[in-house]
Amino acid sequence: MPNTEIISKLLARHDTWRGQSQKSTQRSVSSGNDQIDLLLKGGWPTAALTELLVQRPGIGELSLLLPAIRDYCQNNHLSVWLDPPYQPYAPALAAAGIALQKVLIVQSKNPREWLWIAEQCIRNNALLLAWSDNKMASYSDLRKLQLAAADSGHAAFLFSANKERNHQQSGSSPATLRLEVDSAGEKNLRLSVRKLRGVAPGEQLLIPRGKDLSSQTSLAKLPVNSIHSATPISTDIPRIKTSEQRLNV
Repeated sequence: MPNTEIISKLLARHDTWRGQSQKSTQRSVSSGNDQIDLLLKGGWPTAALTELLVQRPGIGELSLLLPAIRDYCQNNHLSVWLDPPYQPYAPALAAAGIALQKVLIVQSKNPREWLWIAEQCIRNNALLLAWSDNKMASYSDLRKLQLAAADSGHAAFLFSANKERNHQQSGSSPATLRLEVDSAGEKNLRLSVRKLRGVAPGEQLLIPRGKDLSSQTSLAKLPVNSIHSATPISTDIPRIKTSEQRLNV
């Protein structure tokens, strides 16, 4: 006899597609940009891993995710940034409506720790932004993150600026969405879809370049609100380095 409980759980998963279904079951969260939402058939896929193949760090790729980060933080979710290449620019995040106390920076020591942290963040309902430079996550590693995202029902984002990985854009990947991001002149970003159900590989979109969020300005120098200038506020984004502290949130 079939185990109906197991079958019911499988059919309830966000990444399960029924062959006779008239529409995709893939859910999404708006990117905050109508053109991007149209390109991605609704926005950033949830219950899924998204790979952003970036030409080089700091070209404005983070501006694509600001609305999603803001929405997750406003819904009491932590936004974990795992091994970002630069110190995030706190004033720009605050100006985008992101609560800095909901942003946590984690620095891993090795690929094994990186994978463990990434998977635990996803499974504990945090919005993960992870950078895989110098880690070169394998297919099986990414498969673990994709499955964790499917189980949690949340989106997870992986940035890669590694040239070797970018040269393998046509290779297989368990990620639901693979999106190449590069600069097109001084004022625009070019988005190229490499993998997404229902979208032809190579479909592109040009959008204005967002504000740079990779400035090295000190996080403790955030200007005081001019209306409530007498009220002290914390502008530090927490940073986790030690194994004893990690994910103890």
